[in-house]
This record gives sequence, structure tokens and C-alpha cells, in this order.
Amino acid sequence: MEIQNVNLQHWLTETPNHTTFRINKLKTFYPSVLHDCLVKQSMDLKSDQIPKSYILRPDCLIIEQWPADIAVEKTGKEVIVDALCAAAVLRGAHVFAPGVLGLPVNCRIGQRVDVYGDLEGHCKRGLKVPYEGKKQYVGMGYLQMLRADLFDNGVQPSGVAVHTILPASRLPVINESIYPKGVVLLQNLPSIICGWVVDAQANEYILDMCAAPGNKTTHLAEMSNDKAIIVAIDKSPRKAAKIKENCEIQGVTCVKAYAYDSTKCCSEDSVDIISGPPFPPNSFDKVLLDAPCSGLGQRPQLVNKMTPKIINSYKFVQRKLFAEAVKVLKVGGKLIYSTCTIAEQENECMIAWVLDKFPFLKLIPSEPLLGGPGLKNKGLNEEQRLMVQRFGPVDDEIRPVQNLYKNSIGFFIAAFVKLPL
Repeated sequence: MEIQNVNLQHWLTETPNHTTFRINKLKTFYPSVLHDCLVKQSMDLKSDQIPKSYILRPDCLIIEQWPADIAVEKTGKEVIVDALCAAAVLRGAHVFAPGVLGLPVNCRIGQRVDVYGDLEGHCKRGLKVPYEGKKQYVGMGYLQMLRADLFDNGVQPSGVAVHTILPASRLPVINESIYPKGVVLLQNLPSIICGWVVDAQANEYILDMCAAPGNKTTHLAEMSNDKAIIVAIDKSPRKAAKIKENCEIQGVTCVKAYAYDSTKCCSEDSVDIISGPPFPPNSFDKVLLDAPCSGLGQRPQLVNKMTPKIINSYKFVQRKLFAEAVKVLKVGGKLIYSTCTIAEQENECMIAWVLDKFPFLKLIPSEPLLGGPGLKNKGLNEEQRLMVQRFGPVDDEIRPVQNLYKNSIGFFIAAFVKLPL
């Protein structure tokens, strides 16, 4: 899928207009902590207003932008950062040292600086003079590290280089550290909705096939009040260890994480689930396949080097994963497929392929249906388009979407039930 639609291209470069925290229902959450943090930031910005925040559902907190009239004058002292760092700043992050490419001489700690993202990747690390390449203003903050710390000591720098006070997106600079560990988690809204679609319940056997870093895994555990039996798999031992670490932080005990290739997770020779992968056929009540994908829904995308060839390559591993998912799913069980991409090859076209390849899988509404319908003329009929949900800027009169859900990231969710052969 080449992003030829100008409106879609523009949408991908923009930042979502809200920040989403997932609230851990296994721990105690105090809204006053967030309120006090925003009040302190408002004082720094010399404003008598704070961003609106509200609990969308018991496990989902929405924080909106600062009011439009809040502004801070630019200083003329430009810090240049790489595109990934710039995108993070727009989402409300501080500037961390590894992302800094250029910093003027004669700056001092605590000085207010302007942060710009290098959009072409041409800025040489250690730049002293103003950058003349293509750049984008992404925010403002207070300098925490000098050139000697960033470029001159011969080691990879670490820590916060610029304490962001106001991103250009006007999102508040809020992260999980304002609460004790495990109370909240920064997570995109459609990703949280994906957990709602799975709807994990106590005593269900659930497989999360591509689970790292464990955000959805822990969400499912929390939804079941830590009483489901959840197996989380990732091919990388390092990533599997990260899942275990996040479960510990979240206070989750019902998850078993394994380093294993999910394209080989089913075996007729296996005896039970408890022994770990591979698993016998018809083992799980629910399977979540949050598949590896092109990531073309992430926002803001200040730089994108995806080619049609790379995008088209993902469908092959997605198909392999589907083939294993249907084997380990029980008859009557629920399979949820999700991606964080807008590419129809990985979304609507993939669902059309699945329905043709596995006639015993029945597409069902991926409720709660909060995103828009599937795209037209991409392999799904009108009824099927209404059963899936796509998050993005496209309006479709057959299912209007609230602005909150259109202004997050690009995402796709579909749900199936396995019928008897």
C-alpha cells in the first residue's frame, strides 16, 4: 500500500490529540496525583488552566491537550534531535541524550531551548552551528546536559538532555513515573480497545501469540482479575524476559511467558498446556494474534522509509501465524486479530484470505465497535466490513466514528469464532 492519499499522509504526520493511560485495576489509582501534576505544569506555563482528563472506562484514562491559547515564545537556541526522538517529544516525552544530534555552544544548564526534529537524517552528531536541513519544531524545554556531556566524553550518553515543558502538539508531558510502578501504563487507545474485544474472563485459557512487551498480556490478566490462565509467547528470549518483568511490575501472576516461535506453536505430539509450547490442538478458549506488521498506523510519522515490497512481506508471516492460531483454538473459541497498520494488505485483505482459507472460522463483530468499518472493495462485503474495525481518519457513513477514536493511531481489529468441522 503506497500512501498516496494526501489527507492520509497528513494525518499520519500529525500527533494524536490525547494521551491514554491504561489503569491497572489490580492496584489503587488516585486521580488526584494526575491533577496535582498538571497543576504544577500549569504554573510552569503561567496558565490558570489545565488539560481536561477523564476516565473513559474503569481501566482507561484520557488526557487531552493544553488549551489552544497556551504558548511559549521560541528562544532561538535550537537543539536538533533525530526523527524518532522528535516524534516522542510530540507525544509528550522528554528529550533523552541518545537522540540529540546538535546543540549550540555557550548554552547553560537550565536554559530554555527550542527542540527541532531532523526530518532527512542529514544532521551530523555534534553539530554546533544552526542546522540548515529540513527540520520541524517539536517543542520547548529546559536544557539538562551540556555539549561535553552529550558529545565530548567518548561514551554513549544517557539520561534526560532536555526537560520538555510544552510539545508543539500541546500534549502534557506526563509519564508513568508520576504513579507508583504498575499503577498506570501509557498505551494507545485502540490497543486498549483490543483488550476489551478479547474480554478475558476468569478460568479461560488464553494465548497471546506475539506478546512482547506484554502490554496487552497484562491488560488481559487485569481484566480477568488475575484469574485467567494466560500463556504469552515471543520468539526472542530477551523479549520474553521483558514480558515476565512487566507482569511482575503490574502485579500479575496468572501469566506464563515463553521464548518460542509462534509459527510452530502447535504439535499433535504435545500433551498439555502446562508443559509450555508447542501446544496440543484445540487448547485455548481465546487466542490473541496481535501480529507483526508494517506499523504504518503509528503517529506521528515524521519519517517513513517503508517500501511496498517491505509492506507486502508481512502478510506471509501473518498467514503462518493464523494457521497456527486456528489449530490451537478450541471449537467455539474466539480468535482476535489486530495490527497497528493502515495497510489493507495486512487488514481487510488478510481477513478475506482467512475466510477463504479457513471456512470453519466465522467472522463476528469485534465488539465494542468503536472504530470505523473496514475499507470498501478490499475483499470484504458490506456485512463483513461492519464486523471489523479500523481506526484512522477515513469517514464512512455506514458507521460514524467519534473524534476520540479517529484521532488516535491507525489500528485494525477483527474477531472470529471457530466452528465445528
